[in-house]
Amino acid sequence: MAETLADTRLEEFLREMPQATKEEITEFRQLVERYFLGQITPDEFKAKRLHMGTYGIRGVKDIHMMRIKIPAGKLNAEQLECLADLAEQYSKSIGHITTRQDMQLYWIPTKEAPKAIIRAAAVGLTTREACGNSVRNVTACYLAGVSPTELFDVTQHAEAVMRHFLRNPCSQKLPRKFKIAFEGCPTDHAKTAIHDIGAVAAVKEEGGTRILGFKIYVGGGLGAAPMQAILLEPFTPATELLRTCEAAVRVHDRLGDRKNKATARIKFVVKRLGPDAFRKEVFEERAKLPQYPYPEMHVTETNEQPPKPVDIKPATPVNTTYARWMLTNVTGQKQAGYSTVIIRLQLGDISSSQMRALAKIIRRYCGGIVRTMITQNLALRWIRTEHLAPLFNELHAVGLAEPEAERLYDVTSCPGAETCQLGISASRGLARALEARLKASGLGGEDLDRLHIKVSGCPNSCGQHHIADIGFFGGAKKVNDHLTPHFQLMLGGLAEEGKAEFGQPILKLPARRIPDAVIRILERYRQDRQSVQEPFKIFARRVGIDYWKRTLEEFTTLPAYETSPEAYRDWGAEEEFSLGGMGPGECAA
Repeated sequence: MAETLADTRLEEFLREMPQATKEEITEFRQLVERYFLGQITPDEFKAKRLHMGTYGIRGVKDIHMMRIKIPAGKLNAEQLECLADLAEQYSKSIGHITTRQDMQLYWIPTKEAPKAIIRAAAVGLTTREACGNSVRNVTACYLAGVSPTELFDVTQHAEAVMRHFLRNPCSQKLPRKFKIAFEGCPTDHAKTAIHDIGAVAAVKEEGGTRILGFKIYVGGGLGAAPMQAILLEPFTPATELLRTCEAAVRVHDRLGDRKNKATARIKFVVKRLGPDAFRKEVFEERAKLPQYPYPEMHVTETNEQPPKPVDIKPATPVNTTYARWMLTNVTGQKQAGYSTVIIRLQLGDISSSQMRALAKIIRRYCGGIVRTMITQNLALRWIRTEHLAPLFNELHAVGLAEPEAERLYDVTSCPGAETCQLGISASRGLARALEARLKASGLGGEDLDRLHIKVSGCPNSCGQHHIADIGFFGGAKKVNDHLTPHFQLMLGGLAEEGKAEFGQPILKLPARRIPDAVIRILERYRQDRQSVQEPFKIFARRVGIDYWKRTLEEFTTLPAYETSPEAYRDWGAEEEFSLGGMGPGECAA
């Protein structure tokens, strides 16, 4: 009976939805039915389910990962509770925050996917175009609206771009995926230089009038051939934002490589034409398009209001890590008396019970809104200074008060070989091992804390290894006649507005030797830098590749297999390493 009632409620949700949402979900349900009846082939089903954010998982059939878009990373309490329910009912009670500010749920049976999509849509969330050759989730700086240094709040402008492209015919069948990011701060939290379009807040004065606009960067990207975006134009008025973005998308659609997926991103169009010819194509395309006004075109300040906290009593911190948490996880807002608190999620994971607890917390403390971050963390804004201690206690009680947010221990990782069909080695396992080894080493201090480690399970850079101080991407290599997981080490990467420097490839290291190798890297930095002021990125490039190869040579070898078979296994694995389960990629973030 409960099953029937649940299905009835889903039908009610579906009837209440906007027509476009109703039609696409109905079509997807029919698609699933036809697939299981054998009326369409797996490949036909794959092409269409991907457009609804439903991905294959390594080594299993008819079990999927679902990616749910969170535009600009903005999520409310009701949506968080819905995600908790979806994770518990259809998955394994874990949600995963991605480097695109999305949430991914794994191990969802194909037959249950339409139900999950209906329930998500009932609270305003969609999986539509979370994947496929379309405009993906539009990301934005997590401090937008509260940053003391921002020019203006970019949130609603990012949301306008998201709405413009969702279901837009011009972006449904692109040569390859298309990623857009917004930033309002001088510090580029959104990493605009590595996006297909990066929009950075800009303002200019004309006749005493303040005009809002953006510096538009186009053609950035990571993957096997990373490229830095070019500046399309130094000032695009907000009135021209939507049609400028659409013009770039249309140029990508028209000139992108549809024969070779490896060279299909817009960055290759920029490279092939050259910056000047590319700009000419975009501007000519833009001239053909109508003006696209949007209601928030002239918005400069956040539409979020200081919340009215409910039943929050003064408290003494329950844990001695409070002082460190205050240092690493709390930053002041431009609104006096308020702070933003970062919740550090190990590898971006949060349980259903934690999501429900957090939904209650954000209703009481910060107006019921949380922001997802590209570093796989969460940000709570509008926390009153006098409420930081009681908030810490409540977060600590549900395992969400870990310090070291955005610091050395806070390792970023893609899903890797645990679930991704392209994953070669276990990036998440390595990330866990790195955090544990760093903590055990006792290494710390401001000179190391600000370094970032990022790990990908293959060369595609979903973990953004190219722009890390210390980056790794997965591979495999035979050692003593045994196939062994390896990672390519890259050093000295960065991304800031208008600039991306990609880490220098140093050498390949066996997975099990990497934590100790990282300790050596940090020790040598402290030992051989020119001064305590020399940044790691500068040091890593100054000393050169040969220096690093000599320093790390001992970590390239393994003991005899007969004496240490575990050294040849991947992190977290109990069996011998193999490439079994790999297949055509579906999960590129």
